[in-house]
Amino acid sequence: MENMYFKRKIDSQLDNWLKSPGHSPALVYGIRQCGKSESVKQFAKRNFKNVNAIDFWKTPNAISAFNGSLKVDDIIKNLSSLFPTFKFVPHDSVLILDEIQDCPRARLALKSFKEDGRFEVIASGSYIGLNIENSGTPKPEGSEEFFEMKTMDFEEFLWAIGYEDKLMDDLLDHFANKTQIPEPIHRQMKRLFLEYICVGGYPEAVLKFVQTSSFSEAYKKVKDLIIDIKGDPAKRLDGQGKSLYTMIEIARIQKAFDLIAAFAVNDNHRFVASKIKGNGYQRDDAVNYLLNSSVAFKANNVEVPSLPLGIRKIDADYKLYYADIGIMVNVLGFDTIQGIMQDGLGMNKGYLYEAVVADSLYKAGLPLFYFAKTSGLEIDFVISYQGKATLIEAKATTGNTKSSKQVMNHPDHYGKTKLIKIGDYNISETADIITIPHYLTFALGKSLNRIDKK
Repeated sequence: MENMYFKRKIDSQLDNWLKSPGHSPALVYGIRQCGKSESVKQFAKRNFKNVNAIDFWKTPNAISAFNGSLKVDDIIKNLSSLFPTFKFVPHDSVLILDEIQDCPRARLALKSFKEDGRFEVIASGSYIGLNIENSGTPKPEGSEEFFEMKTMDFEEFLWAIGYEDKLMDDLLDHFANKTQIPEPIHRQMKRLFLEYICVGGYPEAVLKFVQTSSFSEAYKKVKDLIIDIKGDPAKRLDGQGKSLYTMIEIARIQKAFDLIAAFAVNDNHRFVASKIKGNGYQRDDAVNYLLNSSVAFKANNVEVPSLPLGIRKIDADYKLYYADIGIMVNVLGFDTIQGIMQDGLGMNKGYLYEAVVADSLYKAGLPLFYFAKTSGLEIDFVISYQGKATLIEAKATTGNTKSSKQVMNHPDHYGKTKLIKIGDYNISETADIITIPHYLTFALGKSLNRIDKK
């Protein structure tokens, strides 16, 4: 049971990558402990006779294999000397380079492997963009295919607890056709989604829950992961083995991490970086560490909720969210789990369910924005969906959508928009308004071609 492998969406992505003619080496990146290493290893075992794996964090001596010539034959000679069990057979071998940010020259060598073409290479790392920026080593431009991996979303959670694709296909059919989900299934999915919120998407926490059915055991695992996350800046080293961050910088990063939860419970949920000690650049560095290490993600306010949203964002006005809802629940405390499962959160539901919807939209791969004015006009999220600016109202249960209706009723001022209400609903559609249950938020990131065929 300890070695159980959970099906992940990256599995099919890597399968497609391998089948694609002329592909570049793969680079899988994302937050620590999201399952990157295990997914890459399982993929390699399925597809190659010879699997050669290096973890630069655990075996730093492997860095020396890339210190000289970056010709493929020279690298293989060096690696074979360091690791006698490695076997490199052309077109039947894969080289896995884990924690590649700790060896910038190994990342640069991806260009050589791309040009050589005899061996497949899959790199992975949790801190892409940290060490590499300080190494002086260029990046292998045009010689990487990027795959972002996040913690498990609700669909992957369902796979982990034993549900098969047919259920998801049925749910997606209802979503595509905007038909009501049968009440017994609707109730079951709502209950399972509450469990997902409490456990979160870290594979280790999900495994504990699958093994024990205990929220307490899953909670303890997430708490351990949070300790690791907050301690990681002290472990980040430059090319000379010196710490990348001073103690003061580490304290700022940890403060920024703590403030995400603190501001989540405020009325407007806006992140106020001035609460971090230091000047503006130092505060920004602390926030950027969380973003670059995929510990958190950002939703910027926009001047107007119309496309293209990216050029309308207000850089200094944003919300931050933890990259996994399990972190948020853990930071809030174990009593929150009981409140979620027994509907005992009362007035405090709102801020939590905004984070829940943010988590689902982020894992669905949708860039997030929001719209707020000092006049009190406020839209939880704004996304680009099916080529249109779409307002997202995140509700704990149900509720009014006064701000959204004001925006929709004045297209001359705000642009033409649609609205998706996410809450304690079944599926419905009226004019430019769609309602969906929380557990179906993942469907917004599914292939639009599939949905358009319905």
